[in-house]
Amino acid sequence: MAMTTQIEAAVRGFKKIILDGVPFLLKQNETAFLSFMCSVAAIDALAGYRYKDDKDRSQQFIKDYFPDSYTSHAENLYLLRCRLLHNFSPAYFSLVHDCPEKHLTKSKNDTYLNDRSFFEDLKAASEKFFDEVQSEVGRQNAMNARLGNVKKGGAIYY
Repeated sequence: MAMTTQIEAAVRGFKKIILDGVPFLLKQNETAFLSFMCSVAAIDALAGYRYKDDKDRSQQFIKDYFPDSYTSHAENLYLLRCRLLHNFSPAYFSLVHDCPEKHLTKSKNDTYLNDRSFFEDLKAASEKFFDEVQSEVGRQNAMNARLGNVKKGGAIYY
């Protein structure tokens, strides 16, 4: 297998929607919450392209592609993803806008997660993953399988 037009379209779509789109949400506090929603959904999509097994894939993606400072937070980041996308609730983290000095530090109740820092780390993780897809047949095969299976994910359309 090789880089297919479907992979190329998915990578282009991801970059256009997430990497080009989220920075608009980071411009003001009123849309920062949406940036977190997009970022955790993006992690889930990337993890689906990367791992064949659905179990703990988002946590594994964070451990494999994000800076080491995220490793101890991987489980709670997955729980945050669930709460954000299903309940519109920022549980397990105190979400902050434009406070990079607080990023991944202890808050009164949990851990601070700064919007731009989180996005920048997602951007770096996605670039690292897409570089692997470009050069490794195994990554291409896994991504093709995911893109071709609408029950497991399917292709990106926009």
